Amino acid sequence: MPGMIAAVVCFVSLAAVAGACWLVLPLLRARNKRLLAARMFGTSCDASGTIGFSLLCSGVRRLSQIENLLSSEYVRSEVVVVADASLRRAFFESLIARYRMIRVEYLPSDEFPVQHVRSMWRSRRRCFRRLVLLDRSEDTSADDWSAAASVASYDWLIPVRDGQYLLPGVLERLSVEAGQGHPGAVGALRSWVGGSFALLSRDAVAAAGGFGPGFLRKIPRHARRWLWEPFFYRPEFRRGSSRWRFLGVAALGCAIFAALWYGWWVLAGLLLAGAVVLCAVACAGLLLADMAGRKVPCKIDVKNFTEW
Repeated sequence: MPGMIAAVVCFVSLAAVAGACWLVLPLLRARNKRLLAARMFGTSCDASGTIGFSLLCSGVRRLSQIENLLSSEYVRSEVVVVADASLRRAFFESLIARYRMIRVEYLPSDEFPVQHVRSMWRSRRRCFRRLVLLDRSEDTSADDWSAAASVASYDWLIPVRDGQYLLPGVLERLSVEAGQGHPGAVGALRSWVGGSFALLSRDAVAAAGGFGPGFLRKIPRHARRWLWEPFFYRPEFRRGSSRWRFLGVAALGCAIFAALWYGWWVLAGLLLAGAVVLCAVACAGLLLADMAGRKVPCKIDVKNFTEW
């Protein structure tokens, strides 16, 4: 019986170590890739600049979020905002006034057939990159994204919800991933770290019939990839108190010491396995904080470029 218990403890400990490695190592590789992309972007901007991104916004209610999405220095990018002018008139008029937008003709798309689009607006200020505004009756996020994709100018689509702010250097990093392999090799890049994120090929979404229910499952499995790094952040997110973390670590250390002192080897083994898991979670948190740029405050101001 004691031998069986010892075997179970060893198995749990090994599983904890394996789980810790499975959690930390992919994040470490993702961090190294992001650092490499940031250092090499200056010399590879011509190649990566052939890839364009359209950020499709549904339910966005704050001007600060629009400013953040427009602040990227990546040249081939645009922001498409879908809003209902009849329900959110103040927000709609604020966008038109702030970015000097003009009304243009809306041409329906055969790839993404949508309805209830009343008008389309474009920004005249080059310093804000390309901003497109659609006046559409309020509907589901999927239908809003399909409407935004119907007027998007680029081949890579990023759905954005309310409160999702773009981290610095994200589009440069994504241009490296999207450019890997032959054309059509990548249909969707997804990440759950730091919030739900998806980079989608326009052709893949069109072939799936738009942003309908279960559209991701219609993209071939070999064309779907996962990335272990954050791309969005939420300004209202706050980390827990360091005092409580310190007390938790101290309590766990005292429990391990007491178990070893009294010879409770099974309990000591289980506590040590838990300590390994907690260390892995702490290391993962540090890596995520480094990739998310929490050591240096994220800039969400709109940088000025040459105006038309």
